[in-house]
Amino acid sequence: MRQILLIFSFVLIGCHNNDEPSLKQLRKPSLSEDLTGSQLYIKHCAICHQKDAKGIIGVFPPIKDSDYFLEDPKRAIHNILFGQSETIVVNGETYKTMMPPVKISDKEVVNVVNYLLNEVNQVDYKINIEDVESVRQHQ
Repeated sequence: MRQILLIFSFVLIGCHNNDEPSLKQLRKPSLSEDLTGSQLYIKHCAICHQKDAKGIIGVFPPIKDSDYFLEDPKRAIHNILFGQSETIVVNGETYKTMMPPVKISDKEVVNVVNYLLNEVNQVDYKINIEDVESVRQHQ
């Protein structure tokens, strides 16, 4: 029995993958990384919202050309910081999927939201660190 448990433990350790995107979200923010908004999006968001930010209809909402996101970018700040579990309607489609909070720094929140606004959606609007702090304080 002891040998079986030992073998099982080694198998589990060998299968553990720290690069799994869902596990990365559970880590504390790393102050040593200085990632661009694009890099942050790929690292934390693309697994669900897809690399092109168009999501998966009915499962993961789009961010590109998203009425929900563009109507109020501060909602994105809230959803990144605290997660999102309510049913939402994006571009006329209903989404019931839960989004866990993403464990990144306030500066990284600014970088990723501005990337989604400026580069993905071609919108001339930027959030700043004060916006993130305000959302955090009013939770």
